[in-house]
Amino acid sequence: MITFLNTVHEETYSDGDRTLGVLMNYNEEENFKDCYIYVYRSGMYIFFNTMVELYDYLLNGESGMLRAYMEEQEFDEYYDAECLDGKFGDALKWIKTIKN
Repeated sequence: MITFLNTVHEETYSDGDRTLGVLMNYNEEENFKDCYIYVYRSGMYIFFNTMVELYDYLLNGESGMLRAYMEEQEFDEYYDAECLDGKFGDALKWIKTIKN
């Protein structure tokens, strides 16, 4: 399946240190839509399935929530492509650490 990526919404902290956003991966013909919440900081994107997981990460650090990391250079290859052969989510490697 061919899919496309689009940033639905993005906000940058006033100090310019972090950007929060929503990324949509879609194919309108096949009625496929996936959204990922992300935080970008220092050349790294961190993706989350839900806003709650993002907030938990921002408030409590890296313990306990499901997330996926992708370096800016790799993400840019996907984002700048005209289209993707498959789902963006297939490129994400999800991890979850034990909550202390």
